[in-house]
Amino acid sequence: MKKIVVACGTGGVTSKNIAMKIEKYLKSKGVEASVTTCRVLEVADLVSQVHPDVVCSATELPPLDVPTVRATAILTGVGTEKVYQQILDLVR
Repeated sequence: MKKIVVACGTGGVTSKNIAMKIEKYLKSKGVEASVTTCRVLEVADLVSQVHPDVVCSATELPPLDVPTVRATAILTGVGTEKVYQQILDLVR
């Protein structure tokens, strides 16, 4: 089971929307993932607890010791496939 953290400014609708879409995409590719959402202010602490394979965000992230992906395209629909492929490559 792969672990992914999705962060946004408030840890609300934006991160949950991105998380659901990532989870659905990965499942369609045969990859089971546990996706957790949080606020950007909480992301460093959560990374140290969860040890995710990747952190995705629609906003700027602080420096982290895990790979990160800017996932804004998942919301806008422009360049989505490239972002999904980045995530898939990181969790495989």
